[in-house]
Amino acid sequence: MFSTQDEWNTGYAEGSRYRRLSDSERSLLAAHAPAPAGGRALDVGCGVGELAAHLAVLGYTVDAVDWSEAALADAGAHHGEAARWLRLDVESGDWASLADGYDLITLRFVAPFLTSRDRTLHALGHRLRPGGALVVITPLAADTPAERRGIALDEDELTALQARWSTSERHNTEGLAFLILRGPGTEEAPLQGSPPAAGAQSSLPDTGSLGAAGSTSSRRHDFHLSGRHYGQVESGRKTIEVRVRTPTTAAVEVGDTVVFHNQDSGRELDIIVKRATPYASFEELLSAEDPARIDPDGLREDLLTGLRTGCPAAEASPGPLAFEFDHRPAQTGRPMPMTPTEYAQTVPHHTVYGCLYVRDAYDRPVQLRSVYGSRLWQFPGGNLDTLGEDPLQTARREAVEETGLELGLDTPRLLLTHFLHAGPRAPLNKVGLIFDGGRLSADQLRRIRLDPVEHDMWAVHDLAHWRELMAPRGFVRLDAVERARLGEGPAYLITHT
Repeated sequence: MFSTQDEWNTGYAEGSRYRRLSDSERSLLAAHAPAPAGGRALDVGCGVGELAAHLAVLGYTVDAVDWSEAALADAGAHHGEAARWLRLDVESGDWASLADGYDLITLRFVAPFLTSRDRTLHALGHRLRPGGALVVITPLAADTPAERRGIALDEDELTALQARWSTSERHNTEGLAFLILRGPGTEEAPLQGSPPAAGAQSSLPDTGSLGAAGSTSSRRHDFHLSGRHYGQVESGRKTIEVRVRTPTTAAVEVGDTVVFHNQDSGRELDIIVKRATPYASFEELLSAEDPARIDPDGLREDLLTGLRTGCPAAEASPGPLAFEFDHRPAQTGRPMPMTPTEYAQTVPHHTVYGCLYVRDAYDRPVQLRSVYGSRLWQFPGGNLDTLGEDPLQTARREAVEETGLELGLDTPRLLLTHFLHAGPRAPLNKVGLIFDGGRLSADQLRRIRLDPVEHDMWAVHDLAHWRELMAPRGFVRLDAVERARLGEGPAYLITHT
């Protein structure tokens, strides 16, 4: 991992590159940061310019900054005038060359390297135009090898990074966190990461006095519930919590996080406040709110007494508050116990196939005879052995290769899911999806052209004749598919090799 400007210059000059911008990142940018009319974007730490050039394609006028001369030279050579390429150390350089306002600011694979992360992002946020977004794309520490930990952020770092913004949205994609941040706080956040060298002065734009070290403006609130009421929230039935109005509860706003704590077990769960409504009295509250959402197991006539007993101070307070919430999580989930690659090594592997069940005009099944092994009769289709295909795409492609016909072109009905246990003839379990390929006309049947590498015959028979021709284990699947098509049998079949 590089740390000095010379190291970055040398690395870029010798061909070091981050991974290419993925299709999922492009899709997220298009969905969450479309370019407005006259939109301007700033790409911080642009490297060799791939993201900056993509922002230009989206319709932005782009400023792209990096502190590496070698990276900027490569960016200019490959992407030309897609952006205004500027050499700038965003943490210690002069920002005079930047525009006064941007609709989008991006930092891809940059945030982990910032020595004053919160302060830098806060200052960049104040360069956003109204409604603008700051997008941070960074590797997840949980999915990054230990020796490369310095290029990634962990969950605590991501939570702290999001805390100072009015709204934040997170998407995880291919081992990356994709953060969309809007509305930087009015106070500058405390510095994070390594302090600047002795005697060094930051030239970040002045955005106000720095708050006291360690101070935060928390958007999390903790409510304690009895085991009974916690169970109602946990089961999704209780969606309104009533509290006495105090300075603490009055500070809870729409969009804030509330963590409910079970007083009996110590368990906790988090929700997002959807509505906060003040009332002058419990009577007024109960006339406006649905009691079943406050205490779904209680009687309406007992609720007023219960509220007064549970909140005796409310009579002397400005009145109660009703907090409505839904089932959206408010906090980022725990890191997975292992990376996707590690997890894949712990579970049994399977093969998957997709095929099409086709019939003639009289609904008699059409099958192909294999040239291999036991010479089984088969539906058009095959195993998923092409990267990126789903089972239906495989079935369509294989049908063309095996019969010369384009089949299942609409969205055919899934007739049967087939699970085949591993055995002597197949070392792996197999999962098959069999789709309704429809009826073939007489003309289509005449145009069938077999691939002799795979099949040497095709035939049309009724079920009784197929039962005579096929091995029992093969006919079981054919019979199950036909019964599923007619709605006479289950859509799930388990067999053994």
